[in-house]
Amino acid sequence: MKAKLYLALFCVAFFWGTTFLAIRIGVETIPPFILAGIRNLISGFIIFLYLLSQKKLERINPRQFLRAFILSILMIVLANGLTTYAEKFITSGLASLISTFTPFCVLILNLIFAYEKLSVKTIVGILFGMSGIFLIYQSSLSDLLIPEYRQGIFALLLAILAWSIGTIFMKRASENSLTMLMNVCIQMLIAGVVLTSIQFYVTPDISPLTWSTQSIFAMIYLALFGSVVGYVAFSYLITQLPSTKVVVLSYVNLVVALFLGWLILDEIITSRIIIATILIISGVVIVNYKKAK
Repeated sequence: MKAKLYLALFCVAFFWGTTFLAIRIGVETIPPFILAGIRNLISGFIIFLYLLSQKKLERINPRQFLRAFILSILMIVLANGLTTYAEKFITSGLASLISTFTPFCVLILNLIFAYEKLSVKTIVGILFGMSGIFLIYQSSLSDLLIPEYRQGIFALLLAILAWSIGTIFMKRASENSLTMLMNVCIQMLIAGVVLTSIQFYVTPDISPLTWSTQSIFAMIYLALFGSVVGYVAFSYLITQLPSTKVVVLSYVNLVVALFLGWLILDEIITSRIIIATILIISGVVIVNYKKAK
């Protein structure tokens, strides 16, 4: 049991951290939305074959399909698709760093909708996180004048907002839902079709002959390890550990992404980025920390 648990911990901490690097390599020669689309089609098809072989396919009613469709649009088409698009213009390290703002966005939305109450702990955590975000942008405000850089940042912020809304919707609309794997399978297949359709609409003349071997391997890696292995491991951990511990564990992804970006893509890690990382992670841990009863 412990070996299985440790393996799942490693998968979430490492593989999800490597996705930012893999996306960056993938978008070097593959259009971003078709990269995200094919990735999800492969993942969804793998899960479909597994469910078929295990005779675990379920009948889907209109309400269940609608829920899966909404989550697919929010959490995969918008969140994953826009993150992939953003990394066409910004580094994988910066993308992973900005993505740690997601828990704060979820918290703020919960406060707006009165799902949570404001506390001193929450205020302190938000201040830590905002300080980290301020450090990131303090020395790069002039970069926002560059259209491509601005597009990347804006797309990533929209991705964070979409993921946050989807997270809240998932928690508030879980009645009469499908099993986890069936739900994910439908979401991935829907997203795969939508994302590839968007790319063909934007750029009809797509030539796979221009895709590099590295980018193709990155796409396959994202499908197998970023989506299937990472998500299954995360779902297993949720059943074995308190959700707060699992969420805090996922911030190891940031460290992995920054390190791999520096090691493989020669992305620069400054002292400012290190301090910003410490502030953001500290803020998130403070907000999510709960004393054991």
